[in-house]
Amino acid sequence: MSDHDDLPRPSAQQLDASEHTEKRTVEGEARYYVKDLEKHLRTWGHPNPDGLVAYFTPDGTFHAQGVDRENQLRLIGALGGVA
Repeated sequence: MSDHDDLPRPSAQQLDASEHTEKRTVEGEARYYVKDLEKHLRTWGHPNPDGLVAYFTPDGTFHAQGVDRENQLRLIGALGGVA
């Protein structure tokens, strides 16, 4: 997982309200998964977006396995600049 402290952090209320995230509970932890992740990455020219995962935890920390920092920032921006 990738976790950059310098990325913008949306609040749990913003994540709950976003049409671009889907809240799920995994092993007792709330997570806000980015909807249509593969579609976004494909649009931005990511070489292999299939099966990649990106989500926020309620404190606004962004986790993205296989997604580079540039595309992490694009994803956060696609959420409507919620930070």
